Amino acid sequence: MSSNMLLNVLDIYLDSENPRHNPIYDQPSIIEHLLKDERVKNLARHIATHGVNPLDSIGVIKDEEGNYVVVEGNRRLCSLLLLNDPEKAPSGEVPYFKRLSESSASIPVSINCVLFDNLEEANVWMGVRHNGEQDGIGIRNWDSKQKTRHNGRVNKRDQNALALALIEYAVKKNILHHDQTDRIITTAARYVGNPFIRETFGIVSPRSESDVKINVSCSDFDKVLERFCADLVENTVVHSRTNKDDWIAYGRLLIEQSMAPKQRVKTHLLESCLLNNNSTSAGAGTGNTAPNSGSDNSSSTGNGESDKGSAGASGNGTTGDSNTRNPDNRKFIVPHDFKVAINNKILRRVFEEMKTIEIDDKPLAVSQITRAFLENLYVLYFEAVTGSYQQVQTHILMDKVIKEIELDSNLSKSEKNAVAGLKRVQSNEMNALSPKTLGANAHAGIYPDPKQLKREFDNISEIIKYMLKRV
Repeated sequence: MSSNMLLNVLDIYLDSENPRHNPIYDQPSIIEHLLKDERVKNLARHIATHGVNPLDSIGVIKDEEGNYVVVEGNRRLCSLLLLNDPEKAPSGEVPYFKRLSESSASIPVSINCVLFDNLEEANVWMGVRHNGEQDGIGIRNWDSKQKTRHNGRVNKRDQNALALALIEYAVKKNILHHDQTDRIITTAARYVGNPFIRETFGIVSPRSESDVKINVSCSDFDKVLERFCADLVENTVVHSRTNKDDWIAYGRLLIEQSMAPKQRVKTHLLESCLLNNNSTSAGAGTGNTAPNSGSDNSSSTGNGESDKGSAGASGNGTTGDSNTRNPDNRKFIVPHDFKVAINNKILRRVFEEMKTIEIDDKPLAVSQITRAFLENLYVLYFEAVTGSYQQVQTHILMDKVIKEIELDSNLSKSEKNAVAGLKRVQSNEMNALSPKTLGANAHAGIYPDPKQLKREFDNISEIIKYMLKRV
């Protein structure tokens, strides 16, 4: 029978007969092999940034001499050994692991392990983990659609995001059935990744954007999307074995057959078309036409796949995003109506910088200024209400701050909602404003998403005001 136990990392031995390599009977040589052939450096960097994956257990057995030997998780153990003792690395790799070790507070000295009675017992579960899907017994990998959904939830750029959003919209509009969507996302992503195709459809958003914006009427867009979806499912005209020339030719075919939108309107969210029973949008175009099917001198036709938004046609009556009231489109992380007096001079200066740097241009800079602002605010607030200074990790301090705020029985409804938002920031490591994510931004482990930073700031803005009034 297996049992759980906490073991010091440095008390566990790597497996000499790990299936990842031929038998190697000295620990330094095993480390050298894993570094060379098993991408342990990347794993170590991820652990230094995020900690050990809590969804994965390390399996160990005892050898004849009573030593603990890892049988599942050799790459993870190797990473942890080198992060705890960089001198165990080959001489040329020691500086790398020293830098990781010195820059991280997420490296555990001890880890939870599953102790198996013998190797035979462990082999059952190792086979489940490593031998593929096994008709559902083993681990089932995500397909491209599932990966894209996950990346959207964790604010990670995904080249299929636009395609998935279009497919999901088509399902909601009854253009596609759920059963037809499984095998078309990759092909769809290739086509809408091309700027000429996006311009032909009237799509303004880049290929990695899930909040789709269009500059054509809903009815015109639905018409071209319905044709595109039918061609995707038929898999004859539109298929996976295509290149840039094929994509442009398809766009011209849609124009020649009058399937592509001709009139441009004010840029609006595609989602608004789900709320519009007449399938039209406000701001009718005034004569702007679709891309020229007979010429190749449009700048969008020569760029192949691009992640820049399509500008669409220009002319009278066509306007961009300047008139939208969507808070995602504001220039700064701090909304213009966020008004509060800040007594602390340093905190006030940091806050003023947050209000002057355009977040879409410099999201990394804004994330780090916001990190400095929030971390100092937590410290100052806790000190102000309790009289004590807490020198602890930020997520621990946040928990203490939240508990102090919740003692106030006079919180308004908006403040209570903001406290709930702050709890999500504290408990969800993937939240854009969590200490973990902001720290990963600082070390270039994760590049910040401007939209998510703005949204999460809005979610907690009322409780930020609450704390600022008390420091």
